[in-house]
Amino acid sequence: MSEPRLIGVDWGTTSFRAVLMDGDGAILDRTASGDGLLSVTDRGFEAVLERAVGGWDRARALPVIASGMVTSRSGWVETAYLPCPAGAAELAGALTRFTTEGGRRIALITGLSFRHADGAPDVMRGEETQIASLRLAGTRLAVMPGTHSKWVRVEDGRITAFRTAMTGDAFAALRDHTVLKLTTAERADAPEAFAAGVALGAAESGAGLLGKLFRQRAGSLLGDFPASETAERLSGLLIGTEIAEARHFAPDVSGSMVIVGGEALAARYAAALDVLGIAHETAPADAAFAGQVRIAVAAGLV
Repeated sequence: MSEPRLIGVDWGTTSFRAVLMDGDGAILDRTASGDGLLSVTDRGFEAVLERAVGGWDRARALPVIASGMVTSRSGWVETAYLPCPAGAAELAGALTRFTTEGGRRIALITGLSFRHADGAPDVMRGEETQIASLRLAGTRLAVMPGTHSKWVRVEDGRITAFRTAMTGDAFAALRDHTVLKLTTAERADAPEAFAAGVALGAAESGAGLLGKLFRQRAGSLLGDFPASETAERLSGLLIGTEIAEARHFAPDVSGSMVIVGGEALAARYAAALDVLGIAHETAPADAAFAGQVRIAVAAGLV
């Protein structure tokens, strides 16, 4: 067994993941739980961490590097956003380091900020670490599906711009809290319905979403499709619109798009890109931890 050199923590709002790694980033052991930030009471972050990783390193000799919402306003330590452009070297230089009361050394990776051409702001926390793992050459576009999907422009490994789409949030709100819930039955697997939704969302360069949404109700009422397909059509519609909008965001970026995310969502976005004839590839799993070890090496932690 390789020698443990680093503990990596991906700490989100509702989830907690940690891995034990060697100096090259090989994962030696892992753990996961539902101990997300919202479940931590009385600011007991150190106790949650020790329950998860204490068995790996009772002497508290290994450095811990953490990313995700742990650095947000509701996290352990709020850190300032680092402006773009930024890559692994800049993130390493901006680490927030401290030692816990129990003597464990912690390094926190901060998030990034970006302002669009019109001055409108955007922020990310956690995704920057995943992108750092990819070592993308040239100018590339990555999509990071989620509740708040990120579209990230990467130039020679550094994030130069990004935009956020609240696609996951919008899907849940529209399905459960609008008139669409009246014609939405229990979700069923319907790839053709999803593909139809993607094509509709991307049509007209993504314009007209509000009208397209009501057509989902009208189509069900008139018998164009069963209520069991509404959720898949709605999902496709929103993702298709998101993709169309993102193509306006980075019209000069060519080449295969990179999908970075969990298996289920990555597969959904891959299917949507297939519908639209857009070349794509999927990043390896555990991108967050691979990015952490790269940043840790750049910072001299290992």
